[in-house]
Amino acid sequence: GGDVDNLMVGRNGVFYDRKGDDWDATITKIIENPISVRQAFWAPYKRFLRLVEDQIAKRASAADDEQNKKLQAQAIATAQADQAKKDPGAPVTQSAAAPTAAPPADKKVDIGTVAAIGVAVGGIATFFSSILATFLGLGMWMPIGVAALLLGISGPSMLIAWLKLRQRNIGPILDANGWAVNAFARINVPFGGALTAMASLPPGASRSFEDPFAEKRRPWRFYLFVLVVLGIGVAWFLGDFDVYLPEAARAAKILHRPEAVPATPATPSAK
Repeated sequence: GGDVDNLMVGRNGVFYDRKGDDWDATITKIIENPISVRQAFWAPYKRFLRLVEDQIAKRASAADDEQNKKLQAQAIATAQADQAKKDPGAPVTQSAAAPTAAPPADKKVDIGTVAAIGVAVGGIATFFSSILATFLGLGMWMPIGVAALLLGISGPSMLIAWLKLRQRNIGPILDANGWAVNAFARINVPFGGALTAMASLPPGASRSFEDPFAEKRRPWRFYLFVLVVLGIGVAWFLGDFDVYLPEAARAAKILHRPEAVPATPATPSAK
């Protein structure tokens, strides 16, 4: 049960036999077969993502090797620069002469290549835009279209898994354990699911989700509370709340500040 994402050829492990003895094991080959139709549904998408990751890793590795070669050549040229100045008649190695050589001329981009790339990009954009327009044109039937697309991708894998699950035979397993069985003993789906089921907690057991080694989180709530309290205190100190507070709790009263005297209205002049 489960996936094989963490399994790879060359990875080491430990194998325990029936006597309890442990053996050093190394993965030499992986045969991946889905053990359920549900697992077969996601198999094409996992395979596609794995291929994309492999291609990205290969390109990154090639770029890293090329960069390391350039750094090595530059380091050798720098180390041999003082020798060339001291002994001008000494033979110059190929690595030292490499930086002084004229750089190769830049290859000009062919107009036909640019046109071909533009046509390819335009065709791909047209293809995806037509698919998007088709989905948007379905209206209320769009969920059915999405389901049909998913079945079109995962359907063959699910069909193959369904056929293989109903053709499983216990004969090879018995043969590997020293039994000579020539009968076609099939393994039905419930029995096969019991053999390949994921381990689960026994009845009555509970799982603790508290990690004693987890990183401590910053108390953002406490910081926010402190900022709010400080803001209220500064506003009270500046007297912004004096209008809403009783006279005994006003900042001007407690801090013995002179209260602002309201300006008296000007008396009208006698005519």
